[in-house]
Amino acid sequence: MENAVTAALSKQIALARALNVAANNVANQTTAGFKAERVEFREYVSTVETAGGGDPEISLVYDADSYTDFSSGGVEATHAPFDFAIDGDGFFAVQTAQGVRYTRDGHFDLNVFGELVNREGAPVLDRTGAPILIDPELGPVLLSPDGELQQDGAPIAALGVFAFNDPREMRREGANLFAATAELAPAGNAKLRQGFIEISNVSPIAAMTHMIDILRAYENAAQVIETSTELARDAVRTLTQEA
Repeated sequence: MENAVTAALSKQIALARALNVAANNVANQTTAGFKAERVEFREYVSTVETAGGGDPEISLVYDADSYTDFSSGGVEATHAPFDFAIDGDGFFAVQTAQGVRYTRDGHFDLNVFGELVNREGAPVLDRTGAPILIDPELGPVLLSPDGELQQDGAPIAALGVFAFNDPREMRREGANLFAATAELAPAGNAKLRQGFIEISNVSPIAAMTHMIDILRAYENAAQVIETSTELARDAVRTLTQEA
């Protein structure tokens, strides 16, 4: 019985972690550029000592790691002149107070200095890592599929889009920013679209269904613990009466 309780408790701990991750995914299903987080589970076989015999080994479960699902989300038309979406691999780069960070959220605007900035006011960077300056008085800004920004028929900047050989080396910060120490390079296969933003890659129905499955599994583990505890109580009562 002790083994059953131990195994069920390990399952509950892992499921609690999975539930937190799933809840965060659901909460960000409308966050532009959000990438879902997934949890990996592993089996751990432990050798136990039992006074009265029984199984010398017990199979436990634990959440070994979590990873980010970098698959693309769909695109949504906004018709806003500074909303950009990446079709293909790559990330936009923004200069934050903590350093350069990367994002798939292309909802940008101009600040009072004419800098292209993200929602938090961090400057968006061009291919060379410099801020992008735009003079509104020169007329509308047009974005070509290869990332060139033009005003009045003349190029003014090249929007930076960067890719990584191994996105798993990126570290999530907040809802849709990532820090990276891996070597980066321009994303050669990326095409840019103006007047669109990439939406979250979280499927609302799949995410809610996953949360329900986790809750049911948690309840099943709780039932195992309750049943094992009740059996232990019955055994104690029986031994007491016989004594």
